[in-house]
This record gives sequence, structure tokens and C-alpha cells, in this order.
Amino acid sequence: MRLPTEMTAGQIAKLIGGRVQGPEDIKVSSIALSPLDATDGQIAFIYDQKYIKRLPQCKASVVIVPEGTKADRPLILVKRANLAVQKVLTMLAPKRYMPPKGVHPSAVVDPTAQLSDSVAIGPHVVIGPKSKIGERTVIMAGTVIGGECVIGNDTLIHPGCLIADYVKIGNKVILQQGASIGSDGFGYVAEKPSNMELRMAGINELSDEPNPLLKIPQIGSVIVEDEVEIGSCATIDRATMGNTVIGKGTKIDNQVMIAHNVRIGREVLIVAQTGVGGSCQLGDRAILAGHVAVSDHIHVGKDAILQGTSGVMRDIAEGDVVMGSPSTGAKTWFNEVAHVKKLPKMYDEFKAMKKRMEQLEQLLKERELEKV
Repeated sequence: MRLPTEMTAGQIAKLIGGRVQGPEDIKVSSIALSPLDATDGQIAFIYDQKYIKRLPQCKASVVIVPEGTKADRPLILVKRANLAVQKVLTMLAPKRYMPPKGVHPSAVVDPTAQLSDSVAIGPHVVIGPKSKIGERTVIMAGTVIGGECVIGNDTLIHPGCLIADYVKIGNKVILQQGASIGSDGFGYVAEKPSNMELRMAGINELSDEPNPLLKIPQIGSVIVEDEVEIGSCATIDRATMGNTVIGKGTKIDNQVMIAHNVRIGREVLIVAQTGVGGSCQLGDRAILAGHVAVSDHIHVGKDAILQGTSGVMRDIAEGDVVMGSPSTGAKTWFNEVAHVKKLPKMYDEFKAMKKRMEQLEQLLKERELEKV
């Protein structure tokens, strides 16, 4: 990846708030995609401990590394290597093609909608009655916005997003392609007690008679607070009553499902293919890794970490780290896995011990008979 212009180690260090070890006038013209594939004239990032151990193999002219790294070669030492990556890539980010300020002729905007003069509305966008769009917000092609929605300032909505009636979206929010905000929550009730309800009550008299499922109106909405990012094809359901709330600064990955009446705190991270059941509460800065499943009405405390594929069926305390399905403490889970791996050997040992016991019993019987 080429830099916009040739730069010295000193210039790059100033840009990312780092400190140069070695000559500051060494010049680089591009960034290595991998430290192990780097060549002369490139700068490389190393922030993973497994790569720091292999630093001698890196042939880049300059390497950006965490403070405390020891090596007799040109380095830029930084407190947070990941933050250095963010700063450099922000500088190198290519131009994104956005619609120009104004409303594209093919857009359909209800006469009662209120758009600020600085908005940019792309082709085939639909904006419903009484909706309000804030300053400098960009809405890209094919997005549909329902009635009485409120969207704040400096928000970016990528192509093909679906925003239902009454949804409120804050400032500096990003919706990636195909995000769906405000679809109905999944709520139904049978006309009479269903077979499931009977079985849960311990009654096993099941019926094949029709028992229609009646839709429970989802009369609530969704509030997406400032600086939230929602990934491609993620779904945020509206509340049955009240609001589903996505807290300020939260980041939601692609293909995530957030059910009705969920309340998510500030700066929460939710990774791809995670599903959060209805009426859950996620505390500030909680992390839900990939493919986590959270049952309904669960409370996850602040700063808790739910490791990938966890199946969460109980409340998680503040700061806990859990794994497995059903989820348990990470230390307990690893201990259980370690013991499970030993089972084949333990079984062989058990069979051998059983055989020895049978032989010993036979020997004792024979000796008893000799005494008779």
C-alpha cells in the first residue's frame, strides 16, 4: 500500500505520536501488508506478541512496535500500536463516492418531510411523512426511511438500509449496507394455552386442534444514540412497548440480531452472527464475540466478555468472562475441556483397573477355597 508521498520515520512518528529509535531521516514509500512479507523501503506494523518474537525476520526499513520492544534496528515506538494503525489508515483512506449535496431527482421525499439544506440524498431514496433529516447527513442509494423518523447530524447511511416508522437515530451514526432498523419484534400469543405452555406446566395432554397464533402489535420504536455503527444486514427490532435502545458509541457487526426491548449500554461491541433475545440489558463496554446467543430477559453486566459461540442462559455479572453453551466462567470452561480431553485415557485406565480387580477377586476366591 503506497503512501501519498515518500515520508521519513520522523514524519510518521510525529503523525502517530511515536518515538523514533535510530535515524529519523530514513525514508519509506509504502506500508507492508504483513510484517513477514515486508521489503526494503516499506514501513511495517507489529502489535501482536507472536510477531514481535519474529521481529528479526521483518525486512522493512522501519517497524512500528509497542513501547518496550528491544531490537537493534530502526523502530517507531508507540504506546498503542493499534491506535497507530488507525491514525495511518485514516490518513490513507481513499475517497468514498458519496451523493452530492441536495436531493437526487429519482428520490421520493414526502412533502411533509423536513430536510436540512446540507443533506445529500442519493438515487431512489424514499423518505416518509413528517420525517426529519439533520445537517450534513448522507443517505445513499436505495434506502427507505419511514414516517416520523428523526435522523441527526453528520450521519452516514449506506445503500439499501431500511428504517421503519418512528425510529430515532442520533448524530454521527453509521449504518452499513442493508441494515434494518425498526422491524416488528417477534411476538405472538395463542388463543388458548398452547402445547408448549401445557408441557411447561407439566401437562402432557397434547392437542392437534388448530390454535392460531395472534400477532402482538409492536407499538414501540428504536432509539439509536450518537456515534453508533451498525453493520451490514444487522437487524434491530422495535420494542413491543417503549423503545429498543442502542447506547452511545456502541458498535454492532454484520448479521447481528437485536430483539425487541433490548437496552444496550455505551461503547458495547457485538460481533457478527450474535443474537440477543428480547428484553435483555447489556451493560456499558460489554463485549459479545462472534456467534453468541443470549436468551430472553438476561442482564449482562458492565465490562463483561462473552466469548465466541457462548450460549447465555443466566445473568452475567459485571466484569465476568464466560465461554461455552450453556455459558460458564472461562477458567471453569477451560478446566472442563482439559478434563474431557483426558477421558479416553481415563477410560482405558478404568478398564485396566477393573480387570485387575476381577483378577484379584478371583485370586481371593481361590485362596478361600484352599482353606476349606
